[in-house]
Amino acid sequence: MRAKGKDITELFGYQSDDLSDTAREYHRNAECPFVGGICSKSNSDQSIVYGVCSVSNGNQKTPGTEVVVCPKRLYAESFRTLRTVADEVWGALPFVIGGTTSELRAEALKHQEAVVAFGQGSGNEVGVPGEAKLSMDWVLQRYACQNGQLVPKDFVGIEVQSIDITNNYRECQLAYSEMRVREDPEHYIPNSGHGLNWANVHKRLIPQILRKGNIYQDVERCRGFFFIVPEAVFQKFESVLGNLPTSPQARKDVLSVHTYVLGRPVPSGQIRALEKCRTVHLPLSEVSDAFVSRQFEEVAEQFDQKLQGFL
Repeated sequence: MRAKGKDITELFGYQSDDLSDTAREYHRNAECPFVGGICSKSNSDQSIVYGVCSVSNGNQKTPGTEVVVCPKRLYAESFRTLRTVADEVWGALPFVIGGTTSELRAEALKHQEAVVAFGQGSGNEVGVPGEAKLSMDWVLQRYACQNGQLVPKDFVGIEVQSIDITNNYRECQLAYSEMRVREDPEHYIPNSGHGLNWANVHKRLIPQILRKGNIYQDVERCRGFFFIVPEAVFQKFESVLGNLPTSPQARKDVLSVHTYVLGRPVPSGQIRALEKCRTVHLPLSEVSDAFVSRQFEEVAEQFDQKLQGFL
């Protein structure tokens, strides 16, 4: 049984009503099937691990209306989304990800050329000190092996984002958890109370993209800046910025967007595919100009309306 209205789509990687042994094991261990370890989505004192990967955006539960709310869900199939970026930029070079810096170095030295991923759980996360205080999600750097040494050649930056929720899905999540414990497919599931925090697209997401993009485009060795995001979130991004001109390919002064959707539902015990939807290349200068102009236009209109209501 599923909730009739707003719903949780996936718990610990599997469909929320999946009662297979595999799904129940991940639930029992509170484990993330995409990056390993305990799921990071928990309450404030970490006494409850929620395990919510995606939710339905409204009452419908069809591909395209379901939205990823945990960025780790976008790392399915051993970080295939990152590998796709590497393939687009450099072709089919060996791709090295996961482990300590020493382990990454040892693996890269096995190849004449290799792309090494730096981010959470893979070497060191790359940050910018000082007033900027920015942490880059991922940096993929191409190395050549020369005389037993790794020589850095060029790199791309990657930002991975999902969407935050408002309110909560606690009662819905608890009901699905009890269903898995009791193995009761007829267990009543209440509607989820979550909303999607679209306001963050204005307040946090676009400003963060622009700040990081300004850094990447000032580095000569940078080959591009990629944004990996659910299709529904990027549609909201587009509604904020309007219709922008596009670039034919990735460059350091371009925001290259890869959007993804959940694939069709699968049988119990299987994880739904993550399907690439679109690739869009947007000049960063156009993104910045559109964001600034539309933000001030909106504020000016609100200011005028409020002023006319005086007296």
